Amino acid sequence: MTSSLQSTEERILKAAKKVFHRKGFEGARMQEIADEAGINKALLHYYFRSKENLFEAVFRDAFLELTGYAKTVFLSDNPIKEKIHKFLGYYIAILNENSYIPWFILNAIYTRPGTMKAIFDNAELNPPELMAHLQHQIKTEYGSEINPFHMWLNVLSLSIFPVIAKPLIREIFQLPEDAYKQILEQRKTEVPQFIANALKGYEQSDSMIE
Repeated sequence: MTSSLQSTEERILKAAKKVFHRKGFEGARMQEIADEAGINKALLHYYFRSKENLFEAVFRDAFLELTGYAKTVFLSDNPIKEKIHKFLGYYIAILNENSYIPWFILNAIYTRPGTMKAIFDNAELNPPELMAHLQHQIKTEYGSEINPFHMWLNVLSLSIFPVIAKPLIREIFQLPEDAYKQILEQRKTEVPQFIANALKGYEQSDSMIE
């Protein structure tokens, strides 16, 4: 790809990210994205053909950025609690700038699972390597022989649900946007502590059985 073509594509993706963040997928219009990028609508369609293709490209960039950071953090030698704290801090910051991510994930899981699998494959997370690393670390830090897969699922569930369920949570608890964002900030410390306490609980239950 020549530099001029790459520059145009990058400009389109940057503009689309802004529009999707403001309007979501349903509210965004190709003409609005073209105007934001400073190009005509025909050129926008030349590059991405449809709003769905453009949305997928924008999501892929944000998702790969997040998974790349997660891989670096969780394969490091930092304590588990610190890893989770770092991951959540970055994760929440990414979502604050890319509010369309939860919508895309939910939609793609049910309508385009193959697309999600391809994006995960491109992320090169190498689950076996990650699980082996976490299992060794849990054993070293907490003396527990537990399946790290469940810890990983717990971290993801505790992280993702409050974001995906944002409209429901705000409605049930009558939370204004600022209050909801404050709760997300609190999750940065609450979730790592919760996971650490759970792992300590495994350690205590193991010692009681022995």
